[in-house]
Amino acid sequence: MRTKAIAFFAVLALVLWSGAPTRAAANDPTGSARSVAATPVPAGATAIQIDGAPTEDVWAKAPAITDFLQRRPAEGNAPAYQTEARVLFDATNLYVAVTAADPEPGKLVGLRTRRDDLTASDWLSVYVDSFHDKRTAYEFGVNPAGVKYDRYWFNDGNNDISWDAVWDVAVTKTATGWRAEFRIPFSQLRFNPSTTKTFGFALGRIIQRRDEASTWPLIRRSASGFVSQFAELTGLSFSQPLRKFELTPYALGQATVKPVEKGNPLSKSPDPTGTFGLDMKYAVAPGLTLTASANPDFGQVEADPAVVNLSGFETFFPEKRPFFVEGSGNFSFDIDCEDGDCTGLFYSRRIGRTPHRFVSAPSGGYATAPTNTTILGAAKLTGRVGKFSIGALNAVTSSENATISVNGVRSSSPVEPASSYSVARAVREFSNRSRIGFMATSTNRRLSDELKFLPANAFTGGTDFDWRFKGKYSLNGYVAGSTVRGSADAIAGIQRSTVHSYQRPDAESFDYDPTRTGLSGHAGSVGIGKISGKYTMFNSSFGYKSPGFDINDLGFQSRADEISQSNWFQIRSDTPNKWRRSLNINFNQWSGYNFDGDRRYSGANINSHTTLTSNWSMGMGINVNGRGFADRLTRGGPGGYTNPNQSVWAYLNSDSRKPFTFYVNINAFTDHKNSSNAGISPGLTWRPRSGVAISTSFNLSKSQSDSQWITNLADQGATRYVFGHLEQKTVGITARVNYTISPTLTLQIYAQPFVAAGDYSNFKELKNGRADRYEDRYAPYAYASNPDFNFRSFRTTNVLRWEYRPGSALFVVWQQGREDFANDGALRYGGSLSDLFGKPSTNVFLVKFSRWLNF
Repeated sequence: MRTKAIAFFAVLALVLWSGAPTRAAANDPTGSARSVAATPVPAGATAIQIDGAPTEDVWAKAPAITDFLQRRPAEGNAPAYQTEARVLFDATNLYVAVTAADPEPGKLVGLRTRRDDLTASDWLSVYVDSFHDKRTAYEFGVNPAGVKYDRYWFNDGNNDISWDAVWDVAVTKTATGWRAEFRIPFSQLRFNPSTTKTFGFALGRIIQRRDEASTWPLIRRSASGFVSQFAELTGLSFSQPLRKFELTPYALGQATVKPVEKGNPLSKSPDPTGTFGLDMKYAVAPGLTLTASANPDFGQVEADPAVVNLSGFETFFPEKRPFFVEGSGNFSFDIDCEDGDCTGLFYSRRIGRTPHRFVSAPSGGYATAPTNTTILGAAKLTGRVGKFSIGALNAVTSSENATISVNGVRSSSPVEPASSYSVARAVREFSNRSRIGFMATSTNRRLSDELKFLPANAFTGGTDFDWRFKGKYSLNGYVAGSTVRGSADAIAGIQRSTVHSYQRPDAESFDYDPTRTGLSGHAGSVGIGKISGKYTMFNSSFGYKSPGFDINDLGFQSRADEISQSNWFQIRSDTPNKWRRSLNINFNQWSGYNFDGDRRYSGANINSHTTLTSNWSMGMGINVNGRGFADRLTRGGPGGYTNPNQSVWAYLNSDSRKPFTFYVNINAFTDHKNSSNAGISPGLTWRPRSGVAISTSFNLSKSQSDSQWITNLADQGATRYVFGHLEQKTVGITARVNYTISPTLTLQIYAQPFVAAGDYSNFKELKNGRADRYEDRYAPYAYASNPDFNFRSFRTTNVLRWEYRPGSALFVVWQQGREDFANDGALRYGGSLSDLFGKPSTNVFLVKFSRWLNF
């Protein structure tokens, strides 16, 4: 199988590489303009009307920008159709007019969607590097339907689509194409008006039906960086102070309708509540913005998907709350990364989390507790000071209590302490796009006696670097440390957690100490790679985390006690030929150890991805893993070997420009020892007309694990580590309907039914986890309990959003949740869902009104 797979990829590379390009790549024209002067609007001139028709006389005086070049598919070639842009400014705004020629304007693609939804449409974009630091920028874009988006660029290549500014744009369609007219208030940009005369500047256009992107100046895909390739906008001057204070007060009304247990005095339905809060932005200094929120509310945020987690490690859920999502790049310090998804020192979902302590109802009584911790207030300072990019954040959460009722007498018991969370980040940036950064976090809790099982304080800090040389190479890494302090019970709990497993009887490099009142550790990594190039790229890295390293009070970390290394090499081509637009082939190798020297995993992978001229894309990969050692196998007991295994995966995506699109992902795994997995995840989207998108996706999987951990039992003076053969089936469906009535009025419907069932058999206990033969590691065990499960869930979030004026919005929200659990390992999807919808549901109805004010 391995020989055939390697042969397949070799043939694929030769065949797809062989076609001659359909057009010869053009070099950048010598003497191509790299700057343009902005033209001032004369005092007393006719005010610029944002109507998509730049007809005011002053537009004719502005120099025209016309020398756009293709970014894709044929980098450096002339674009298919001409684009022209002009730039004006006055005391408070930057104006950009773009005329996009198209000989077939009836074929323009402009899908009407909600803001910031980057659909398969034609687009015109404006990029402004107001700091002129060649690392950060603001992007503003619009499609022919008038749908706009904006995003913030940082670190010269990363972007944050959650960034929202208050600005205007209008579009018109003509007999020769379409036009867009932008008004971007200087108050929405960050710079020093007393010294700034020049911005970094760029323009972009996408012709969707040709899958062509062009820019001025040429922003090469084959070069490293993005913002650093911008041109310059010169001639700016500012004669009056800019507005720098924004307030957005909000008011909210909510009603919860839920099942009420008969006789329970702590529960009522419906349960109406109301609250209000305030968001604020203030330009503290040129380049520095203070963003604050008092009593923030995130009721309009979509619910997390349902999951069944049988591992000993925490499930990671991405942040969705606007206050924490916007500007999150300023607080990024990555520790673990996999295929571009990274976690590190700051995981904002720790703020406002589910309370740590659970209080059960006493005999003959009732108990209730909040599901989330209340955020009293949060503030963050972001921007630049000299050559430093900085970010500082603080959030304060309230103490939370469970309410208990026994015979009509009420009492309370703490479930979460009042806490303060702080983050500070600074990055020194250099002209060659290198950077050195620093970060520190702290968590401080005010603990009552009932909550002394939590650490009182936790601190982390580190420095990271990315040093560029010869234009296309990078030396990068980090060094970080942590310390956690608290009672002996709190530190003992951390030592015993799956993150550390200090109590393991077979551990040699550390010892469990139940009297400790502090735990410290350190971590680091170093890597070197080629980060740009037309034909090849590579990366090699080494990293470690000491056994005591712990960042989970304000960061995210699955485990400590690890040493890892990896290598990646890519062969690539973005030069199109008559068959495909792009192709890459990747070779990966990896291995990992614990501090005792046990090899936890090792493996290799080969995969390839291509986009065809039809705009369909596909890829596949094969993984081969050697025997490993699972030191968390028994959740604190001795570890054991895992079997060598192989897996294969593949995907196919149809042309995203069509009204009907689909994708399918498939994967399969086996260790040839009665453990295997097979899954398929198809999805489709239908756009019957502009403004309506209906999509659904399925996640279907069937797996069997011959040694799934169940529990540890004390039996006749010994600990029995109980395992079983698990047959698990999972079916999940996600459905979405997005109806955009206008660019400022949208309806979003989200629903997810989910069923997972597990059937256990062939119970066994671990006898010798380090035995060479799998058959010698386990022995039969008579386990009397029934661990079978059948989990059923339905969640829906439905949001009507009306931006009735720029920056101001009205939300109407309905959320519903249903869950049910049974000790039944058989999956009957239709019957399970029928039973689920027969159960009572919890419904939340919410109306939220906000108003943006600018001073």
